[in-house]
Amino acid sequence: SFPSVMPGLTPPTGDRCRLEEFTRCSDSLLWKLMMSFYDRNGVESWSQGIVPHFITCNAFIGRAYAKVLLGFLHDCTCANSKIPLNKTEPLYIIELGAGSGKFSFFILQAIKELPEVFEFPAEKVVYVMTDFTWNNLKFWNDHESFRPYLDCGQLDIAIFDAVHDETIRLHHSNVVIGRSTLKNPICVIANYLFDTLCHDIFQIEAGQLKEGLISVGSRNLFETDALDPEIIKRFDNHFTYRVINENYYAESEPEDSCHLRRILRWYRDFFGDASDEASILLPIGALRALRRLTSFSCGRALVLSGDKGNNNHEQFRGLNDPHVAVHGSFSVMVNYHAIGLYCTSRSGFVLHDPQEEASLKVSVLVFTNQEDAVLATFQPSTMGHQSSPFYDLGRVQIHNWVGSDVERLSAARSLAFPNLCRAFSDSITSFGPNDFFVVQKSMKDDTERPTLKAIVALLKLSNWDPDVFYKFRDPILQQVSACTIKLRNDLCRNLPQLWRQHFMLDKNKDVAFEVGRLYYGLRMYQKAIRFYQTSIECSGEHHVTFHNMGLCYYSLSQYQLAFHHFGKALLLKNDYTKARAWQDKLHREKPYQFEDLK
Repeated sequence: SFPSVMPGLTPPTGDRCRLEEFTRCSDSLLWKLMMSFYDRNGVESWSQGIVPHFITCNAFIGRAYAKVLLGFLHDCTCANSKIPLNKTEPLYIIELGAGSGKFSFFILQAIKELPEVFEFPAEKVVYVMTDFTWNNLKFWNDHESFRPYLDCGQLDIAIFDAVHDETIRLHHSNVVIGRSTLKNPICVIANYLFDTLCHDIFQIEAGQLKEGLISVGSRNLFETDALDPEIIKRFDNHFTYRVINENYYAESEPEDSCHLRRILRWYRDFFGDASDEASILLPIGALRALRRLTSFSCGRALVLSGDKGNNNHEQFRGLNDPHVAVHGSFSVMVNYHAIGLYCTSRSGFVLHDPQEEASLKVSVLVFTNQEDAVLATFQPSTMGHQSSPFYDLGRVQIHNWVGSDVERLSAARSLAFPNLCRAFSDSITSFGPNDFFVVQKSMKDDTERPTLKAIVALLKLSNWDPDVFYKFRDPILQQVSACTIKLRNDLCRNLPQLWRQHFMLDKNKDVAFEVGRLYYGLRMYQKAIRFYQTSIECSGEHHVTFHNMGLCYYSLSQYQLAFHHFGKALLLKNDYTKARAWQDKLHREKPYQFEDLK
């Protein structure tokens, strides 16, 4: 903590409400406001579109992550594995900050549908959704899509503050996960979480390492509630910097002080020339969470994380205050490079997606807890062909924690996990979640009328994601009646899979209604009726839904049911002319059948 007015620092001036004095960023009010936002808004943060989430909540990313996880499990079940599995013990996959639960649903579906569980028993895999607020847990616990997984024990839920809590108590099994309690490595998933955990600010200027202090403020002159999340929209934050040394974390982070000192020294040395300058955010909250989570499994873990951020240290050049992006809540850029340094310092390795122009950066961290792995020596057969860029890594001894030596050390260790590396390359680097997001967004925003053939190809690429279908529902319906039989069959064959992928979050996004409309356009009236009934069950009664059901029954020559549903539409909206016109049509066509209903 710091005194209210620190020597040598000038208090900010101007018209603002200063909510706190200059303080270390990780201790600042920023992060309390973040938690207040999510605690007060709950699942509505996602269901009402306050926080963007499609890029990490779709069937494509669920399948991609599942393949990476299974690649890791394959390596762990191989002979002489660096991280062997105990097949009689549970394997826990912990998702941090699961939020709406939509991603959790997609990865559970993908794990179930991918046939390769290798030699590890599927019933021993337990997926755990966590968050810090009970509002979200109650939503998951009551959600019908999770009921089969909860009932069979494949899914559990827990309150867990990733930065502060020492244990995870599972809500359904009552199992307590704590330090050294897990016999198998822990698998951790963290999407759009690290950017919301506390960070510290550093700069390197003229060869000197400096810390950044923040004073959180509001553009309003007065604020009555310092934890009102509406303040986020009115941020007026000020920063100042002072020289420190590399032992910055010696007292506050004693368990990790040697690793954090090594990270700060790496940046100071790399940007240490008098002409060099750099601005660095250190995701200390994420590193605290990783320290705690890896302690549950004696230092053995896989971490799969996607977020906005950078993994190329060249992006840190220049002196700038950190950018705080406001989008309902707020976020900062995650320094995946520093997270990779931390993992490598702890005898692990990191796989980064090198693509720089990306809204979502995905990285994999593997912690092996093998302190002797200064540099493992591999036989050529394990390092690939002689043309491989990693072929000679096993022959090189690395002594210095400087520059690219650290990256080469990490790459050498990764060679012991060939299936993980291949899965990461295939599912993330070659064409990954960010690429899929760009393709579907470009087709939606930049193509005036995409062809049905292109839309079906996109749906196939998306693993038949319902949100993609919903986005393109109008061009699908406009073209489906005139498309070829083959294309129609391709679409119809996969509609059941599309519906299995549906996760109810926003009742205003009525996917069942749109599937019903599609089946009606395909003249598959019984199926259309079933989906209209599902629409009523999920999103409530609507006059258009009853009207459309009436059309289906009319097309099936079930005139009494048709008349009845047109009547239901009119009960909900008395002036709905379409339903009235159809009732009049039935009166004219079947005067005896409906004479008593005039």
